[in-house]
Amino acid sequence: MEERLGFIGLGVMGQAMARHLADEYPLAVWNRTPERMAPLIEEGCRGAASASQVVQASDIVFLMLSNDGAVSAVAEGPEGLLEALRPGQVVVDHSTISPAETRRLADLVSSCGAEWMDAPVTGGDIGAREATLTIMAGGTSNTYQRVLPYLQKMGRRILHVGPVGQGQTLKLTANLVSCLTLMAASEGVRMGLELGLAVEDLATVMNYGSAQSYELKKVLDRWNAQDFNPGFSVENRYKDLKLALDLARQRGFDATLAEAAEPLYRQHLEQGFGAVDEASYIQRWTKGE
Repeated sequence: MEERLGFIGLGVMGQAMARHLADEYPLAVWNRTPERMAPLIEEGCRGAASASQVVQASDIVFLMLSNDGAVSAVAEGPEGLLEALRPGQVVVDHSTISPAETRRLADLVSSCGAEWMDAPVTGGDIGAREATLTIMAGGTSNTYQRVLPYLQKMGRRILHVGPVGQGQTLKLTANLVSCLTLMAASEGVRMGLELGLAVEDLATVMNYGSAQSYELKKVLDRWNAQDFNPGFSVENRYKDLKLALDLARQRGFDATLAEAAEPLYRQHLEQGFGAVDEASYIQRWTKGE
């Protein structure tokens, strides 16, 4: 029998991911900001009035929310997931949140006879639109096999990386590297520009030499276009940096570069860049900071 699917959280990433599922399966959707549901409802999805209503209409519910607080509110708040969960259901969380909160919510869901799988993604808004995301799943092998066909509609590289919480752990580790890379790329490009180098020459040498990286290309592309509309916002990038640092501190790991980077990126956030793309870090020198 075909599983019934639901999707909660229809932001930049969630909207695109939900659309890939809706292309092949009936899909119930809900978003805390109702107008974000409209495009999907127009395309044939069933709009719900609450998170619990999505649960009632689904066997597997996918989440794509902004942070720990948002996921907790959708799960535990009024008309939330926990009010309607029943045995045999699965909640797949694509949000990036802390492993500790993931395990806490998984325990609550388990007490209802349902299962939780953390499945954060990487690949950004482009990967979400093109269904080329990398998805890191934490949970039981049986649950992973059950949800894998649906994950494959949204991503190209799907990994089962261990028990609940390990998906988030891997995502935060990877995001720590990309955050530091983005900051280093921004600093290097702006230094070169201040020294009178042409951006075209910087791009040629850096993109085809040992400095090359996804984040460098993004910084250069965004700078050249002067387009900092959010694909992945400063607010979300800083949230992930903080979560990664929390993991390092809990482990007693000396994350020296991350500790140095955190106040710099926080300063950028506090200067009013929270809602724009992370690559806007290259703009911090414009204000003479």
